[in-house]
Amino acid sequence: MTIALRRVTADDWETWRPVRLAALADAPGAFGSTLADWADAPEHRWRTRLSIPGALDLLAHAEDDSVVGMAGGVPGSVPGTAELISMWVDPAARGRGVAAALIRAVATWAARTGAHTLELSVMPDNTGARRTYERCGFTAAGDAGDPLPDGRHEIVMRRDLAAERTLDAYERAADRYAERTDDHRAGLVDDLLALVPLGARVLELGSGPGRDALALETTGLVVDRTDGARSFVDALRADGHDARQLDVRPDAFGGPYDAVFANAVLLHVERGDLGGVLARLRDAVHPGGVLAATVKLGEGEAWSTRKLDRARHFTYWTPEPLAEVVRRSGWTDVDVRETTRAGADERWLTVTARRPQGAGRP
Repeated sequence: MTIALRRVTADDWETWRPVRLAALADAPGAFGSTLADWADAPEHRWRTRLSIPGALDLLAHAEDDSVVGMAGGVPGSVPGTAELISMWVDPAARGRGVAAALIRAVATWAARTGAHTLELSVMPDNTGARRTYERCGFTAAGDAGDPLPDGRHEIVMRRDLAAERTLDAYERAADRYAERTDDHRAGLVDDLLALVPLGARVLELGSGPGRDALALETTGLVVDRTDGARSFVDALRADGHDARQLDVRPDAFGGPYDAVFANAVLLHVERGDLGGVLARLRDAVHPGGVLAATVKLGEGEAWSTRKLDRARHFTYWTPEPLAEVVRRSGWTDVDVRETTRAGADERWLTVTARRPQGAGRP
C-alpha cells in the first residue's frame, strides 16, 4: 500500500473528527477519552485540540485518498521527551505499513523538537498494539502508566530517538558534510571490485554526496543510490542521478542485488539491531552475493560532533563480535579486518562476506 501523510489543520476538523471517533470506537477509553465525550463535540473543541502548542497531528491516506490512519505527537511533560498519542489504523489496512509510516513520521518530528525519547501508553490487554509498537522500536518501561477503572494501569512504552537525531543532523547539514568529505574514493570500493564481476548490480546504503557511487560506476558496476536523508537524495537527483530515500532499519531494500555496499553507514545502527539489518540485507542479494561495509573500531557507543558540528550517534565494534554478528545473520566467508589509514585519528574496520550459494532466491 502506498501511504501519503499530511499534517492536519484546524480547517480539516470535519475530516479529522470521524477518524478520531473511529479510533475511540475501536479502543474506547484508550486515549483518555470516551466515545461519548467526543461524539457530539462542537467544532471549537476540535480546533482547540488541534492548537496544542508544538503538537503534530497526521492523517494517513491510501491511494484512493481514503483516510486509513492517524497519529498525534505532543511535547512530553518531562524535558527531552515527546508522546505519541491518538494512534489509530483502519482495521482493513492493518499489516500494510500504515502504523510504521505514522510512527516514523512522529519519531522524526520528535527528534527535530530536541526530544531524546518518544513515549506512549497502551492498554494492558491490547497485545496486538504492543506487538506493533515493539516492531517499531518501542520497549515496555518499568514504570506504570495512568490508572484504569479496574485497578490496572496503562503500559508505558518508550523508543530511543538516537537514530532519528542522527539522521536529522545529516538532513540539516548535508551541504557541510559534502564540503568536508574529500574526493578520494573509499578503500571499500576496491574491496568490492575484487569480489564482484563487471556489470554487477549494487545496492549502496548511505550514498551521501555520491562520491563512491561514481567510482563504482566508472568501473562498470550498476549502482542503486539510497540514503536515509532526504537532503542527500534531493541533491543526487538534482545532479541527474536516480536515488531513493531508504532507512536501513524499517525499509524494504528491494533486489535481489549482486552486492551491498555500505561505507560508514551501519555504524549508526544500534548494536542490538544490527543482526536484523544484516539478515534482511542477506535476503536482498542473490545466492553468492556480497556484503562490503565499514564501521568504526572501538568499544561501546558515543555521540560525536566531529565533522558536522552536530551530534551523531555511533556504535563501535571490535573484530570478533562483529564477525560473529555477521555470521549469525546468515553470511559466510566473513572477513573482518582493520583498515585504518596511516595518520588517521579514528580507527576503522572493513567487513566483507557472501550469501551462501545454497540459499534460494529471496
